[in-house]
Amino acid sequence: MRAIGLDDPMILGLHGVFVRHPWIDQVSAGCDLDEDVFSLAINRAAAYGWSFPLSSDREEVRGQRWGHNDADGDWTEDGSVRELAWLQVEVEDLRGQRLPVLPMATVLGDGLRRVGTFRLTGMHTLAPVHLAADGSAELRGAAAWFRLADPHHGVDLTVEVSARAPDRLAARAPEILDLVRERNWAGTGIETAPAGRPRDGLAEPAEGEIRYGGMRPALALRCRAPEWSLNVAAWATDLLVDALRAARTAERVLITVTVPAGEPQGG
Repeated sequence: MRAIGLDDPMILGLHGVFVRHPWIDQVSAGCDLDEDVFSLAINRAAAYGWSFPLSSDREEVRGQRWGHNDADGDWTEDGSVRELAWLQVEVEDLRGQRLPVLPMATVLGDGLRRVGTFRLTGMHTLAPVHLAADGSAELRGAAAWFRLADPHHGVDLTVEVSARAPDRLAARAPEILDLVRERNWAGTGIETAPAGRPRDGLAEPAEGEIRYGGMRPALALRCRAPEWSLNVAAWATDLLVDALRAARTAERVLITVTVPAGEPQGG
């Protein structure tokens, strides 16, 4: 089975403002629970069949998308943008599938909603693009999901890509932009934007950016999307991953997706 090691993980993190349910402490004490991002992520990944806890007394479950490495988050309730939850995984044999961006985001979002409410302001993904399979057909099929949106509402996203060799990637920005537009079957508007601007929707440094990064901004895109949600953040990330794959960018990159302050979170 082909997988990436701990020195080259895939990491995804959700950023925003979090408020715990007012009853969560009472229920946790009454049921003797001490749930955190780590335990919630393992629970939900197993429920979806994407990843299972390691156990010496069970056979390996077929169809796993990743092996769980670590997870954590900052649930400080002060109205500030925090890195609410992050998940680090070892990607299993993808068997022609895309990197598990939406599954990882879904696991983290489910966990946060179980213990509180949150306003999503950004998402970051440390993506091993060299492991990504061709996802263009799946992205085409998924576009209909995003067309089912209120045509009178839209939001501007900023998607930025950072790399260890940013100049080399920046020089290919026109080619990468064309590849993104080719995959933009959801009909969102996409144009280039200045890279390296403050990422207001992220609590920095994002998990993995220092330990596994050494990366600097290379290119940025401004995208007009029909809504703001975890699904849209994952969609934008998937577009960039597949465009970078098609451009034969065989390296790990940091992809961030953020929105202007005050944008509401969708479903």
